[in-house]
Parts: sequence; structure tokens; C-alpha cells
Amino acid sequence: MDSKVDPKQLVSQALSQAPKQAKGKDPEQLRAAAEQFEAVFIQQMFKEMRNTIPDDGLIPRGNADDIYTQLQDAEAAKIMAEKGGIGLADLMMQQLLDENSGSEE
Repeated sequence: MDSKVDPKQLVSQALSQAPKQAKGKDPEQLRAAAEQFEAVFIQQMFKEMRNTIPDDGLIPRGNADDIYTQLQDAEAAKIMAEKGGIGLADLMMQQLLDENSGSEE
């Protein structure tokens, strides 16, 4: 299965959907941006894991199958990130909040 989604496109999509003014003002907005980034990261992991599965050729896969799989992976990644994911959003929050508290002192 050859995916047609560009990782740069995924990152730009997540950044465009991220809340504006997420620079240290509101921890809730930072959390939302961190979760969206984690969701994009998890979706990219899913894509790379699916690339390791050989295509058996028994049932030919079409473009619609690929799109459906990408949408399914995107939704699963979003839900995973909201439920705690792999901890990337938490680490990002810790780092961002530490930087913000250091700049205010």
C-alpha cells in the first residue's frame, strides 16, 4: 500500500487547526496544540507500520481503500492523543510550561 499523503501536509494541517495564540498564554490552548501534534505523530507511526505489511494481492486495493484507511488512522490517532496517547503531549506541555515560567521570572 503506497500512501499518497505527504507528512509535511499533515503537519501543516495540524498547525492550521491549532489554536492561535498558543504561545504560553493559556495552558488549555497549549494542551490542545500538543495533543494535535501528538495525533499527527501517531498517525504517521500508523502509516509507517502499515507500510511494513506486505500486500497479498488476493483482493486488489484501490485508492478508496487507501483514503478510508488514512481517515480511520487519523481518527484513531486523534482519540489516542486525547486519551493520553504515548505521552508526547505531556512531555511537550511540561517543556513549554517550564520555558514559560522561566521567562516570566
